[in-house]
Amino acid sequence: MNEALMSLITAVVTAAVTWLLTRRKTNAEAKLAELDAAKTAATFYQNLLDDASRRLDTAISTIDKQDIKIKLLIEEIERLTDELKRYKQLK
Repeated sequence: MNEALMSLITAVVTAAVTWLLTRRKTNAEAKLAELDAAKTAATFYQNLLDDASRRLDTAISTIDKQDIKIKLLIEEIERLTDELKRYKQLK
């Protein structure tokens, strides 16, 4: 009877220690999985921000080019208007 009780106690202690160690390992693996998911999400959002930044830079560049073109066209219109006024005065 004494040997059976000792075997039972040894088995229970071994099971408890194994459970505790396995639980720590499982918790560590879960935290690692959370960190991997957060890293993946951060990379995804960083890529979105980089793409948006590139698009914004392109849009700003296009707007700047269009502004220059508009100024040149306004100057051309003013020059042609002045020329037309001079032409009408000559008639």
